Amino acid sequence: MRQKHFEAIKALASEEAFNPGAYDINWQDPAELDAFVLLAEQGGVVSWCFHRLMQQGQGEQLPFLVARLKKRYLAILVDNQQRLQLYKHLKQLFGDNNIPFALLKGMALAFTVYPHEALRPMGDLDILVPADKVLQARDLLIHNGARSTHVPISAWHEMHNAHVRPVVLPPYRYMIELHSRLYADGSYLLPKTARWEDMVCQKAGSLGTFSVMSDPWLLYHLCTHLYYGYEMGGLRLGWLIDIARVLEQSDDVAALVRATLAIHKPGRKAVLRALGWSAQFTGYRVRESLKEWSSSFIQEPSIKLYMSAKGEEALHRRIVFKQLLHSGGLRNKVAGLWHQVFPSREYMRHYFGEGPLWKQHLRRLL
Repeated sequence: MRQKHFEAIKALASEEAFNPGAYDINWQDPAELDAFVLLAEQGGVVSWCFHRLMQQGQGEQLPFLVARLKKRYLAILVDNQQRLQLYKHLKQLFGDNNIPFALLKGMALAFTVYPHEALRPMGDLDILVPADKVLQARDLLIHNGARSTHVPISAWHEMHNAHVRPVVLPPYRYMIELHSRLYADGSYLLPKTARWEDMVCQKAGSLGTFSVMSDPWLLYHLCTHLYYGYEMGGLRLGWLIDIARVLEQSDDVAALVRATLAIHKPGRKAVLRALGWSAQFTGYRVRESLKEWSSSFIQEPSIKLYMSAKGEEALHRRIVFKQLLHSGGLRNKVAGLWHQVFPSREYMRHYFGEGPLWKQHLRRLL
């Protein structure tokens, strides 16, 4: 059953006209509709599907589906409005302390790429901060009442991962991740250091002007993040739609892609594969612009990757180990490997309880 629902969701999420009769789905059956909406929500496209149905004037043709999608759309609208209040609070707090920042991922997309904010659900609030300011930003949040939701494996890991420890700032309930870089130190996807002014821009959206990454950097991050998920064994349909929306928004798609590919040569394969997989969700103009790179595109991954849990533990450990081996300098490699085997006491207490260290390590192994 999930196969036919997934294919219908893909068709609805694309720029092409949607034909409900092309799918063996009973659009009157509550169980079928619930399965459709659940799958769309898991893929991060439930609001986008509602938007596409309304855009094509199919509300009367599929009233029961529209009613279910609208309910989720309104819930996401309310949720994202609350996230906007958190953003405004952080903007004031960081501004008062001369800490520049830029929105990443969901919030950047919701407020500056999609037609309006309810069309893109958000997870954590991801924020990019200059590397020399990230600890100041973390400590500022903690000083203002934020509490850690996770404990890094060591102080070394906190400084070499993509982001420092996540926090929640009451009364808001959303997790905040302060990133000092796009990927962990040692990742082949991590670009060389760039000037803040070259990476970040001010971009107008439906609810004001926001500090976000410039379009080439945004596209690089989205494409490589999608490919990293693919390497980890899981994909979300919404990631492909995100890339398609950035491309659709561009006045010169070819120039945007060239600028994106120039950011980091080792990331070119990831960018091109993600672009190829996302092209099916774009219109004719964008697909024509992408033909220049079509020889580098490969077949879309199996539907199983969209259905699997992202980030299986064994594969994650292998990727972390590779990143440690590629971190800069022998001292960094040794420190990273040491703390990977012997985490901090704070980490061990947080995840494995109080008691003798040997018992904590035994629980960790089990």
